[in-house]
Amino acid sequence: MKRYATFFLSILLLAALTACGSGSSPSGKDAPPVRTPMGTKDTEQTSDLEQAYSDLVERFRTLVSDPFGQDSDEPGEMGVLETARGMGDDAPYEMGYLIEDLSGDGIPELAVGGLRGMTNALYTLVDGKPELVFEGWYRSSYVYLGDGRFYYYGSNSAAESGQGVFALTKDGTRLECESFLFTGLNSDGDVVVYSNETGSWDIAESEKSDMTAEEFWALDPLGEPLPLIPFSGAEAGGTNGSAFPVSVDYLPEGMLPGYWVTLYDGDGAAFLLFTTDSPVTEFTVLALELKDFTETGAAIFSAAPVVLEEGLDSLPEVMTVDTPVAVQLGFMGTIPNYGISYVDENGDLRRFALVQSGYDGSVLLDEADPRETQFILPGEVSE
Repeated sequence: MKRYATFFLSILLLAALTACGSGSSPSGKDAPPVRTPMGTKDTEQTSDLEQAYSDLVERFRTLVSDPFGQDSDEPGEMGVLETARGMGDDAPYEMGYLIEDLSGDGIPELAVGGLRGMTNALYTLVDGKPELVFEGWYRSSYVYLGDGRFYYYGSNSAAESGQGVFALTKDGTRLECESFLFTGLNSDGDVVVYSNETGSWDIAESEKSDMTAEEFWALDPLGEPLPLIPFSGAEAGGTNGSAFPVSVDYLPEGMLPGYWVTLYDGDGAAFLLFTTDSPVTEFTVLALELKDFTETGAAIFSAAPVVLEEGLDSLPEVMTVDTPVAVQLGFMGTIPNYGISYVDENGDLRRFALVQSGYDGSVLLDEADPRETQFILPGEVSE
């Protein structure tokens, strides 16, 4: 997992702390639920245990297959729904589930999330019924490390970011902290890194670390995504690699596309490359500004085309496979400040916010609700 060690990225991928277990903080001391042993694990019993998750798997399949037509405030479903909305039509191909014994007690867990990293929800069986262990989402993420261990990213504020390793208990019902690092401001207003083995955010319960803030933000844990089964039942990647023709990635070193837009050239500037697998028209880079929230927590933005500098910036009239566009910009916090729009080959207007992934630093396109004339991003955006 390559991580980009800049201040703005650390804020983006570490915002709004979530629970390490269902309804608790990383240092939560909630009593674990009663979990009845279910005997020796064999093929028949394993099938019965996996069957206990069948309704839940189908529920998540419904959410992922139609994220904009669904809504939920049910713990365990909110993170999955948020991620699916960000992926749009690609969600059934890019998200999936796995039923496997991750804790090693003979009782399988159900993991739901993205095929390339983040675990959005983890369940185990208590008295034969699914029970939520933890939930992860865009600003509070868990990435699997192997051996029942997860790497956690979260934050209480821009200055208070946390990272740590948490392991499933032997019975699989909760996470326990192995190591935890977090940042805070000292009396001089400087960012200091603290450490403990409890998951506590309390400086009084922690030790000052020798690690610098820059080293903290540059941490790059090694882990492999869980081998999830796509909800589509097909290989990941969408019908043509992506349900949307335009995609974005970081600009390869040394590449100089013919079309270039410079929006920010200061420290920490990101160099992005937009490509398309089919012709689109009216490709536009947007400046976004958060204006308000809906009653459901969706964020309402103003979206205006950026002003191109004559003679330096340019965009193709028709964007094709042979006319990629490079954009140099800065990610200035947790709230998206840039986006794009274009008209696809079906004549549909598509609009997206540019965000950075909470678990691997990759740049993502988060689609604005196509049913709205305003630029509205489903879910919540931290102010």
